[in-house]
Amino acid sequence: MKTTPSLLFCFFLLINFSMRGQELNAIVLDSLNQKPIPFASIYLKSGSGVVSNEEGRFRLQVDASETTDSLFISCMGYETLGLSLPQAKDSIFYLTPKAIELNSVILSNTQLDVKQILKEIQKDIPQKYELGLSKKKVFFRETGSQRFKSLGVKIKKTSIPEFNQGFWDATLSKVPRYNEWYFELLGNLSGDYTKESQKLELLRALELEDKEKSAIFENIEKLFDTLLKENVKTNSYFKVRSGIIGGKVEADEINSSAKDTLTAEQKIQKEKDDFLKWRKRVIRNLIVGLFDEDELDLTLLKKASKYTFTQTDFTYLGDTPVYILDFEPDGNADFKGKLFVDADRLALIRLEYKNIQNIRDFSLLGVSFKEDLREVVIQFKKTTSGKYSLEYLDINSSFEGGFDRPLVITEKNKVVKGRNKQNQLKMDLNVVNRNTQRYQLVVFETTPLDEDVFKALEEKGEILPVNKTTYDPEFWKNYSIIEPNTAIKAFRVEK
Repeated sequence: MKTTPSLLFCFFLLINFSMRGQELNAIVLDSLNQKPIPFASIYLKSGSGVVSNEEGRFRLQVDASETTDSLFISCMGYETLGLSLPQAKDSIFYLTPKAIELNSVILSNTQLDVKQILKEIQKDIPQKYELGLSKKKVFFRETGSQRFKSLGVKIKKTSIPEFNQGFWDATLSKVPRYNEWYFELLGNLSGDYTKESQKLELLRALELEDKEKSAIFENIEKLFDTLLKENVKTNSYFKVRSGIIGGKVEADEINSSAKDTLTAEQKIQKEKDDFLKWRKRVIRNLIVGLFDEDELDLTLLKKASKYTFTQTDFTYLGDTPVYILDFEPDGNADFKGKLFVDADRLALIRLEYKNIQNIRDFSLLGVSFKEDLREVVIQFKKTTSGKYSLEYLDINSSFEGGFDRPLVITEKNKVVKGRNKQNQLKMDLNVVNRNTQRYQLVVFETTPLDEDVFKALEEKGEILPVNKTTYDPEFWKNYSIIEPNTAIKAFRVEK
């Protein structure tokens, strides 16, 4: 006999469920000037946490039934705010600047000069940072845009009628001159800081992108593929030349004739696996550059002789005294910024810098490349073990590339006797493209991982990103993420 739960039981069950999973969505402000505080650490006593975005906003999933848990908000130069979880109900949290007496002295260490501090930073790295195998709960966001400032082809000669001037004009007119996109994912990254020891489990992923614009590039590629199949002979190769610059490309590298033998289910799994590999490669490349065995692998520290470092001040992160070192180029170096160093352990806990000149800038014979923006923020947090682990990484860059030169593509055949030239396309190509890209990685939790457990982990693509054409505040409801900024919230695909 089936029994029906009482209405009262269902009511209490609903109450209990709603209490257990609550989302804290708020902003962190300076109590004196009311300005947002970016990159503040918001964390629970139980271990999980997030970082406020550049607008001071954050979102954190909490278990309200844990009445003994506490919420803490800290940032360099401010008093740490601590609240019991039941008290943390506001949408605005104020941090008070930490008062520091003039000419005060950090008593935890003998006063060191700047050169000594820089030297000590690189000592005893394994005792200062969690470098072993660990499981990191991460949230990753990629923001990007592409703008064609110039995109033109002038045909001078073609032996393939389909590749005439009208074809190129019609094709290039369909290419979007501007496109932007956002990718977000939540997952578990297991491993250490070496390239070989990284395994990623994806839990949820989102893409904000105009798929119609992406489809245009795919359709153009298919059109080229069809035309090549109809006009290019087997056993051919291509000579690509622009003035004195040239190269050789096999035809099968452009036009693969391999048969598609995958089932529909296998195609979906391959798509999932490829998505996992792609996202893992990007995240892995971000973190493996932080450490090289037993030292910080940061170009800025390795090329410290190219910069002038000055101890401008000190502050506190909670109760931890912190040296502040400003640096600027001593000669022709590229960056200007700040180092924040734990004065007790002499550990780097935050690095922020921005270029003050073009990082790369060359133009030769119609080929140009200019990287004119790179902003970096790297922030570590102290774990329960007393060591530091990565908390937040933010890399923002922009570059422009150009190609304004003649281009000749000649098809030649390996088996045809006599003159082996089959087809030729001569053109003047003019392309100027501006790209911007930003990577943000937040590590919510870091827990040690046994080597046997790590080896037993199997990587397999389980999900594909959900595509949306406008920002949906409900997608990440009940998940802790770095709060999207105004630009992401305003994203919309125009129809």
